[in-house]
Amino acid sequence: MNYLENKTALVTGASSGIGYEIVKYISKFNMKIIVTARRENNLNQLKKEVENNSNSEVIILVKDLATPESPQEIYDFCLSNNLQVDFLVNNAGYGFTSDFDTYDLNKLDDFMNVLLNSLVKLTRLFLKDMKERKSGKILQVSSIAGIIPSGSGAIGIYGNIKNFINEFTITLNSTYKKFNIDICALCPGFTETGFNERAGFNMQYSDVPSPFLMSAKDVAIQGVNACLSGKEIFVVKGGFNRTMIFISKFIPNKILRLAFGKLVDSGK
Repeated sequence: MNYLENKTALVTGASSGIGYEIVKYISKFNMKIIVTARRENNLNQLKKEVENNSNSEVIILVKDLATPESPQEIYDFCLSNNLQVDFLVNNAGYGFTSDFDTYDLNKLDDFMNVLLNSLVKLTRLFLKDMKERKSGKILQVSSIAGIIPSGSGAIGIYGNIKNFINEFTITLNSTYKKFNIDICALCPGFTETGFNERAGFNMQYSDVPSPFLMSAKDVAIQGVNACLSGKEIFVVKGGFNRTMIFISKFIPNKILRLAFGKLVDSGK
């Protein structure tokens, strides 16, 4: 039987994109799935779609991870409702393309809370319980930007955070493997989600050659399967990812950063 069968999962950023598809994919395992995001209408749509097409139950919890208290509130909700989280998916995130020195400090706080602080806090809160049970899986949705140089400015800090998430995952996985806990960082490249629109990036998905573009569904399936099979860092299979990893081994980081910086500037 699959590890997830009849277990409970928590998926952040579940209202669209990769998170939405992860929920749909794991619903085949007859789970309780706690979904959290800001957009209640999208979560209601997801609940209806999943429960009409599977035996899984979707539990909606509307939270904005930009609020510092949200991770503790999510954990307390699970505790008070006797929901034992066996599979944690830290998926919530977005980007921005404004020059770093012009970015509003309040928005920067929100960005750091969603992308980094909430992931670290939720991991800390649920990992403790997994350690006591000697069982658990955690999937951290990272990015190929955390592996290859990602340019400067705003897109640079996004890549820096994803690099931290990758290293954080490696450290935790090696530390808690002995407690039967698998922690995996999922690193997709160009993926069809709402990321570009929220980041203010004007590049259209139609501008990306089809061999380099992944669907959110494919990324979700590959990521969940990688975590279940005990992978630590998993780069999503695809032409863009293979190409970028390959060339990053031979082209100096300074040149790659310059190239990515120009790409971001052209997409603003």
